Amino acid sequence: MAKSSKSNAKVVPFSQSRRKGKSYRKFDLNRNKEGSVRKVNDKVYVDFMYMGERVRESSGLPWNEQNAKEGRQQLDKIIVAIKSGNFRFSQVFPNSKNRDYFSEKERLLYGLKKSPDQVLCKEYIREWYDLKKSSKRNTGRTLHECRGYLEHYLIPFFGKMKFADLNLSTFERFVSWARQRQLRGKSVGNNSINKYLDCLQTICKQAAIEYGWGNSYNPFFGFKKLPVDDPYEEIFPFSLEDQQRLIIELPHHWQPYFKFAFCCGPRPGEQIAIKPEDIDWAKKILNIRRAMTLDENGKKIEGRTKNKFSRRTIQLLPVMLEALEEQKKIYERFKGEYFFCTVTGKQVQPSNLRCRVWIPTLKRAGLKYRAMKQTRHSFVTVALSCGENPLWIANVLGHRDSEMIHKVYGKYTQNAGEYEDGSSFNRIHQVDKSN
Repeated sequence: MAKSSKSNAKVVPFSQSRRKGKSYRKFDLNRNKEGSVRKVNDKVYVDFMYMGERVRESSGLPWNEQNAKEGRQQLDKIIVAIKSGNFRFSQVFPNSKNRDYFSEKERLLYGLKKSPDQVLCKEYIREWYDLKKSSKRNTGRTLHECRGYLEHYLIPFFGKMKFADLNLSTFERFVSWARQRQLRGKSVGNNSINKYLDCLQTICKQAAIEYGWGNSYNPFFGFKKLPVDDPYEEIFPFSLEDQQRLIIELPHHWQPYFKFAFCCGPRPGEQIAIKPEDIDWAKKILNIRRAMTLDENGKKIEGRTKNKFSRRTIQLLPVMLEALEEQKKIYERFKGEYFFCTVTGKQVQPSNLRCRVWIPTLKRAGLKYRAMKQTRHSFVTVALSCGENPLWIANVLGHRDSEMIHKVYGKYTQNAGEYEDGSSFNRIHQVDKSN
């Protein structure tokens, strides 16, 4: 995956001039030996041939007889290391402007992998994303979200750093920097920042595998995620009474849409992707096989459901079937591609539905604002409160098993398990309707 990048550093040329009456060879240090120790600007310099090029580097020591001898000893070791193939320029001259240049030449010659201080974050992050994209393992929505993390947060802040620069201190600075940015007109919260850093942590782990850095490279060691509110505390379901108040205030065209959302609990992307052929009226079943999602560029497309468990078949209860039959009368007027449609027969756009229908209706009904996904939560809480089996609820929702139901909605369970087929759920809707 790694691409070679050539440094702008250049080998320092040797001066051809000599001072009259003065010699650069002192104390016979360089007699019959390879390379030279020289006095340059009152400093001890060593010069030698390496990889076909002549190099001059400062030892950092002031010029005197003792330092010159130490410089000669070090140069002799360098010559031996070069001949044995064990010399690595960056280890001996870490502050040299030629460091990157010779490190790259060494890597290409010996087949070495780059170290953390040789890999630029921006270059590897982009390569990592391209590999993630080409793997075909991720949905367009996932790639779209990931690219947003990279382009708006990770690359702008970490892009010019090397992987060796990443540590707890840089992460804390990133948190402070990210808080000053705006996400959809609001300050970036802890949950979002945690997602960005989770993505970076995945990138660091992949880089460590790619370059063979091993477990010794762990810039996130000791880092703790920012505290966030429990996402399940955001559950704000509608009671049956509130559902009826809302539906009464809805325009007639949208009443079947939200009746079905409340009594079946599909994800909004799943509901608007239902096609007429997905409903078997004779067997009274609904097949959920697709969902409206986003591609890599954020454009809405028809795609897969969230996971394989979300592709499901729902045995329709009478209350569910009733809502679909009402919608069928609307669909018959337009005969569009999708079963649920707008007042002009076109595909439903959730953002428009929320702004033009959902929010105004909540206000007319005198209800507090909540997201449209609360229809899904409302289905679960009502079903649990009337004693339906969590496994049946999980199957209708498209979950793997009932674990999530118990974990998220446990406080709404009164006597779950008494019923197993939705009959109690259907009965309570029918009773409420008769009232």
